Amino acid sequence: MPETTPKGLTRLAFGGDYNPEQWPESVWQEDVRLMREAGVTMVSIGIFSWALLEPAPGEYDFGWLDRIIGLLHENGIRVDLGTPTVAPPVWFYRAHPEALPVTADGVRHEFGSRGAICHSNADYRAAAANIATRLAERYGDHPALAMWHVHNEYGVPVSACYCESCAAHFRRWLERTYGTVDAVNEAWGTAFWGQRYAALDDINPPRTTPTVGNPGQALDYRRFADATLRENFCMERDILHRLAPGVPVTTNFMTALSQCDSIDYWAWGREVDIVTNDHYLITDGRRTHVNLAMAADLTRSVAGGAPGSSWSTPPRASTGSPATRPRPPARWPATPSATWPAAPRAPCSSSGGSPGAAPRSSTPRWSRTAAPTPACGARSSNSARPSSR
Repeated sequence: MPETTPKGLTRLAFGGDYNPEQWPESVWQEDVRLMREAGVTMVSIGIFSWALLEPAPGEYDFGWLDRIIGLLHENGIRVDLGTPTVAPPVWFYRAHPEALPVTADGVRHEFGSRGAICHSNADYRAAAANIATRLAERYGDHPALAMWHVHNEYGVPVSACYCESCAAHFRRWLERTYGTVDAVNEAWGTAFWGQRYAALDDINPPRTTPTVGNPGQALDYRRFADATLRENFCMERDILHRLAPGVPVTTNFMTALSQCDSIDYWAWGREVDIVTNDHYLITDGRRTHVNLAMAADLTRSVAGGAPGSSWSTPPRASTGSPATRPRPPARWPATPSATWPAAPRAPCSSSGGSPGAAPRSSTPRWSRTAAPTPACGARSSNSARPSSR
C-alpha cells in the first residue's frame, strides 16, 4: 500500500511553495532562517523548474536543487518535491510544436506561460516520464524528501485540447466507452438536427460550430479530457512509486466551483496518495468565505473523509490574479482554520514569497508569518486513511 502521510513528519506540516530559483542563491540562507522563525516544517519546490533542470535535451543541471534541498534538510525542513511537467522548456516546443494545445476555434497556443500542453501528445508524455524518472532516481532516497508533487493544478489553465492527436485519441476513448458508433449515436441523440455518424472515424472533438453544438458530445469530451489528464498523472505517479517506494505522491486540486469545473475530482481522489487542495480567496467584495467553506467540504468528500492538505492559500496578492489583494496578517490564519476540519494534514500557503521579477511585488522573498496556530501544530487525531481508500 502507498504511504498516505508525508514521510518523516510526526506533526502537521506547515509551510508553502518556495521558488528559490527565482532569487539569487545569496539570499537562500536568509530565506531558510525566516522559514524557521515562522515555524515552517515543509515546503514545495521545483514545480516550475524544468527549463533549469534540463536546459537542453538530455543535458541536466541538478546542482542548484541539490544545494537548496541540502540547506532545507540541514534546517529541519521537509521537502515536497515537484515534477515540473506543467511547464515544458522552450526547446521542447521548438522540437515538438504539435505539443502546444489547440483551442476549439482552431488556434494553437504559443509558448510563454504555463500549462500549454496537449496531454494526448506522445512526445510530451515521453519527456514528462523522463524528467520524473531522473528526479526519482536522484532524490528518491534523500532524507529530506517527504512527498512528491506531480505537475500543478491539472485542468488549469488548459482543460482540453482540440488538435488532430486529441481527435484520434477521443475516437479510441469512444470505442472503449461505447463499443460501436450506433451506441454513440444513441447516447448523443444525433437524430436531432441530422448529426448522425456513420463511423467512429467521422467524429471530431466538439470544435466551434455555427450554433449550439451537441451537448452529449461536449460532455463526453470533458470526460475524455479529464481521463487523459489523469492518465498522465498516473504515469508519473507509477514511476515515482517504483523508484521511491514509501514516499506518497499527490497533485494539487482546485475543488472550488469557481476555480475548476472540468475535473472529476472524485475519480482523482482514488488515484492520489494524499488529497491536497488549493483555494485562492478573491478579495473583491464577494462572499468568498462561503466559497471557501464549500471548497473545504468538497475536498473532504473527495478524500472520502481521510486526512488531506490545504495546499495553496495565499495570504496576499498572487501574480496574475488582479483581485487577490493583501490581507491583514491578523486574518491570515482564517483560511487554514476554516479548512482544518476537511484538511487536517498540512495547512500550506501558495508562494511563500513573491517572485523576484514580479511587478510591484508587495512582500519579501519569504513572508514573515506568525508561528503556526495551536491547531496547525497539533497532531491529527485522524491519522490513518480508511483501508477502503
